[in-house]
Amino acid sequence: MNPQAKRTPCETFSRSMGYIRPINNFNIGKRAEFEERNTFTEANSLTAGSRHCELMKKAA
Repeated sequence: MNPQAKRTPCETFSRSMGYIRPINNFNIGKRAEFEERNTFTEANSLTAGSRHCELMKKAA
C-alpha cells in the first residue's frame, strides 16, 4: 500500500437512548460509558446462565 495514500476513517456507531449515532459525536460522559460496556457474546451468556443456576441451587 502506498504510504502517501489517504485512508478513510472508519466510523463506529452505537445505539444510545434509542438512536443509532456515531460515537465521535458523544460527549465525554457518554464516551466513557461506551468504553465501559461489555460486548454481548453467546458464550458469555451461556456461562452466566449456568453460573446463575448454580448460585440458585446453593441459595435453596
